[in-house]
Amino acid sequence: MNDFTLINVQRIEKNGKKELLIDNPTKLKPIGEGSQGAVFQISEDRCVKIYVNPNAAEKEGSALEAAKDLDIVPKVYEVGSNYVIMEYLKGTNLKDYLKKAKNIPESFTEQIIRIRKELKRVGFIRIKTSIGHFIVTEGNVLKAIDHSDGLTMNDPYNPKMFLDLKKLGLLDKFLEQAKKIDPESYEDWQKNINFKML
Repeated sequence: MNDFTLINVQRIEKNGKKELLIDNPTKLKPIGEGSQGAVFQISEDRCVKIYVNPNAAEKEGSALEAAKDLDIVPKVYEVGSNYVIMEYLKGTNLKDYLKKAKNIPESFTEQIIRIRKELKRVGFIRIKTSIGHFIVTEGNVLKAIDHSDGLTMNDPYNPKMFLDLKKLGLLDKFLEQAKKIDPESYEDWQKNINFKML
C-alpha cells in the first residue's frame, strides 16, 4: 500500500509548542519533516512532500518551477492540492555533515554563495537557507531544499544560516572564505546582518 494520498499531516499544539502529527497508513519511508509538512520517498529518484496547509504546496511548487532551469534545487514533477512530487536528493544534510567534519570546505562556501545569488536572480525574495536545508549530494555538490516562502516572504537576509554556522563554531571561517571568494556578498552581509547579535 503505497498511495501517498492516504497520508495525513496536521500541526497541533501540545504543551504550548507546535508539533507535526503524521498519520501514515502506507509503507512509504518518511525521510524528513518540518514546520510545513513531511517528506516521503516514493521511488528511487522521487519523493513527495505532504503539506499541512495546501497553500504551502502551491507556493513551493511555484518556487521550484521558477528555479527549474537551475541545478541547485530538486526537479519538480507534480504539484497537487496538498503535495509536491519532486526529485529525491541522495545525500546528507549540510548541518550533519559539518557537525561531523568540524570544518567547512571552501568549495561549500563558494557553492552556498552561488546558490543564494542564483535564487535571488530568478526572483526569490526570501533566501531561507538554513544549513539543514542544503543536501550534500554525490561529488560534494550542494542543493537547496524547502522553498515554500521563497517567492512570497520578503526576507533576503534571513540570518538562520549564519546562526547555524555560529552554533557549530564555523561562522568566522565561512565569512573569511566568503570575503575572499565574493567580497560583494560579504560586504552586503556585513551591512545588513548584525553578526554581533547572532
